[in-house]
Amino acid sequence: MHNMNLDFLFHPRSIAIAGASATENKFNAGLKFLEGLLAFGYRGKIYPISPGGGEVMGLKIYKNIKDIPGQVDYIISAIPAQYTPQLVADASCKGVKAIHFFTSGFSEIESQEGEKLQKEIIKLTRRSGIRIIGPNCLGIYCPAGGMTFNPDISKQSGPVGMISQSGGNAAHCIHEANSRGIYFSKVISMGNGADLNESDLLEYLIDDPDTKIITAYIEGVREGPRFLKALKTAARVKPVIIFKVGNSEVGAEAAASHTTAMAGSSRIWEGLLKQVGAIQVNSIEEMVDVTAALLHMPAPAGKNAAVIGIGGGASVIAADEFIHAGLELPRLSLKVRQGLLGIQGSEAGRIFKNPVDVNNFEGPEKFLLTVKAIEACDNVDFLVIQVAYDHFGLISASDKEFLTSVYIYSIVQLKDKVDKPIAIILHSFSSHATRKLAEESYNKLSEAGFTVFLSIPRAAVALSKYIDYCKWLKSHRTGTNKKAIK
Repeated sequence: MHNMNLDFLFHPRSIAIAGASATENKFNAGLKFLEGLLAFGYRGKIYPISPGGGEVMGLKIYKNIKDIPGQVDYIISAIPAQYTPQLVADASCKGVKAIHFFTSGFSEIESQEGEKLQKEIIKLTRRSGIRIIGPNCLGIYCPAGGMTFNPDISKQSGPVGMISQSGGNAAHCIHEANSRGIYFSKVISMGNGADLNESDLLEYLIDDPDTKIITAYIEGVREGPRFLKALKTAARVKPVIIFKVGNSEVGAEAAASHTTAMAGSSRIWEGLLKQVGAIQVNSIEEMVDVTAALLHMPAPAGKNAAVIGIGGGASVIAADEFIHAGLELPRLSLKVRQGLLGIQGSEAGRIFKNPVDVNNFEGPEKFLLTVKAIEACDNVDFLVIQVAYDHFGLISASDKEFLTSVYIYSIVQLKDKVDKPIAIILHSFSSHATRKLAEESYNKLSEAGFTVFLSIPRAAVALSKYIDYCKWLKSHRTGTNKKAIK
């Protein structure tokens, strides 16, 4: 059943929540899903189900799904595993299209009982045509369909799709991305993938018009050749970012007891991902960093960076990190260095090689002239401006706030005045006050349309991977407009 249309999963007109009881004195997952959907503004009908009946949050609780008068498109199951076969049997009488099993206690626990239960529910759903998400997962987040597993995440839709074999990592990725102004079309926390697996979901996202960038947290795959084929197809039409874990022996064992996924060796995965043109990342933060570059930064022509900023120590750290990540820092030409000397007046307390330490740049006009002079260097493909916060020994907190605001203002003024791609790094915000400053700076720079990173090492790694991808894209995609990602 390849390339099926799974739109019905993301826009159900009615949802039944099995296990949403009115019990207030203990944690009730069904109730949490109900509260989340109501707070998120789900527009369809919601039917709580619990054998005790009664009422919860102004809604009638039905004792059985068969008692619900209207059509039920989708069920969230938050009941103990042993009761799920009966739920599936009742759902098939009701014409349900999909069941999301939050419930765990299936094949991931490595017991014969769990394995048997999972096989039983799959057999029942195959017969009735019901599709299963999970078991053992958070399910679906789709802002356009009003679907969520958490009321605190953004209601705004965006161009990023995510497949995750972990609920926790899906939640982390959404929060991390939202905090950086990046939004999702669809996120699927798929757990064990007993029915709909990573290949089904990847094939779906390839053709999904709302998804421009595909991200995935993968512990292992069930159908290797099929997944590889889907990955190859996906990478030719959209950027695909993969965070593959379970590469160590202990990690592989943890992956197996988490979602029963077969992990596979890291060397094999690394080779395969490179071959198909997928971007491999090593953390959720890195996944979001690379996504930010894809969304907001024009493709640099190559790996030659010019790093500009205040502070010699920060410049040396940046030089090491950038070289270590596989980027180049070409020495600026004599002509450019003489130009900088003309603008700045003296090299005392500054460095005009690369990285460039401009020290005190004396306002936006001089800063623009400095950046334009560096941009004119033929062997520079892109510019990186680093902003440190707790790097300055002689400056009081109030002075720091003033100087930082002038610096950020000067950077914002560069927008549309510089032709080469620019990335910004905010780093070394260690105290509570500077963390707040960095957050304000981040918001201003992001709103102005810059790609902003939150540490020097993170920027170096993400930029290197982004540029490698752009290079791969150039040689493997024909007639595709790079701006399609934007």
